[in-house]
Amino acid sequence: MDEEKTMLVSKALEEIRIAILEEDKLSEIFFEDFETDRNTGKIFLGIIENKVPSLEAFFVNIGLGKNGFLRYRDVLDDPKHYNAGDKILVQVRKDGGTRKGPQLSMQLSLPGKYLVYIPNSDESIGISRKILQEKERTRLRQIAKKILIDNESIIFRTNSEGIDEKEVEIELKEMRKIYNNILQRFRSQKNPGVLYEESDFLEYILRERLDSNTKKIISDDRQIFRKLKKSLKNFELKPKVEYVRGDVFRIHNIYHQMEEIFTKKIELSGGGTITLDRAEALTAIDVDSAGNLEGKNIEETSFITNMEAAKEIARQLKLRNIGGMIVVDFIDMKDSSHKKTIINILKEETKKDKSKVTILGFTNMGLLEIIRKRTTQPLDTNVYSQCPLCHGTGKIIAPSLVHGRLIKELLSSAKEIKKEKIKVIEINAFHNLSGYLTPSLTEELEKKLNVKLEVSFNWQNPNSYNIKYKK
Repeated sequence: MDEEKTMLVSKALEEIRIAILEEDKLSEIFFEDFETDRNTGKIFLGIIENKVPSLEAFFVNIGLGKNGFLRYRDVLDDPKHYNAGDKILVQVRKDGGTRKGPQLSMQLSLPGKYLVYIPNSDESIGISRKILQEKERTRLRQIAKKILIDNESIIFRTNSEGIDEKEVEIELKEMRKIYNNILQRFRSQKNPGVLYEESDFLEYILRERLDSNTKKIISDDRQIFRKLKKSLKNFELKPKVEYVRGDVFRIHNIYHQMEEIFTKKIELSGGGTITLDRAEALTAIDVDSAGNLEGKNIEETSFITNMEAAKEIARQLKLRNIGGMIVVDFIDMKDSSHKKTIINILKEETKKDKSKVTILGFTNMGLLEIIRKRTTQPLDTNVYSQCPLCHGTGKIIAPSLVHGRLIKELLSSAKEIKKEKIKVIEINAFHNLSGYLTPSLTEELEKKLNVKLEVSFNWQNPNSYNIKYKK
């Protein structure tokens, strides 16, 4: 049975924030500033900068400062027809990272409420996998064959189930109109830049996340409340819309749940834990029974913890928007039926995820491999900046090593200090050296160097220090 959802829409200053709860537990969160900064789905006028046959790709200037990457296989025609300096129409399929530019495609797609419109396509008609009845799938295919023209295709989205032919035609005409406007702008514009993007953040989230399980939408802003009531008139689904005074995120404990998103270790209600370590190319997840004492024996205790962990892992992947290769080190299970159950739980739980999740299975080493498709950056890359001191490692040099280096530098400079007739040396170090640079050590160094030492602990970098020599 699908869990009942509540959508919370809050406004802080001029930014809209949207949280989705499943049975009062945070499952997804969106910030207007971050979503509008993303480029996935935007259509650009691009200029080919380089053609690199060894990579079977083009580097394309789309006006973002970092060139996009267009693979030969994502080009509509023969790649031989394109060269540096050519103007092309491209869509961002995947946002870039700190080092990579965005991934591009010349095969455009425009999402609507019921359809995804694909111009310049000879692909077959697509239908959402969540539309299960074969009779309905056949009906939708027949509608598409009647209204489509050459070199275009559509994908029926989940909420197109039961839609009549007229509604499909109306939306398809609107999609064609949008596409023709994009083409006109492309022909008249000369410089790289965006030609099409989603115009309204709230409308976008409603279209992409509103489903039959969404029973209630609550907002703490009267203007948004009115806008929601108006927008929902265009949707088949009619969740209850409420207005509340105050901060709806605080009322529903969202801030506390948000803090849990960015912790490495997550406590499970049964007493176990899961630990997430994310690198650029891979995410490693470790499951530990910790304080879980349920079960008659080790095998049963492990199985109980792993089942709870599997549900939480599916939730965390979606909530944190973790993509790429994920490797899970579940607690060792000898019973093969237990492993099958864990895989089935993950498959069932990840059906709630809008991104495609593939469960590859357990390796010979007992690790479970998962691949989750991601088109935008993980949530933590938007909320947090990488530490300029530890560069994302979360580690600093041991204070004993920094202290040793400092003392070595002072003593090795003894001849220069004497030669230059230095009278005062000012040392500014990070506060974690206060236990090393003690008054007794300072006094000892003053005698050896024949100078006055003035020590302070206001230096901001734990990996270094500052020394000033004064005559």
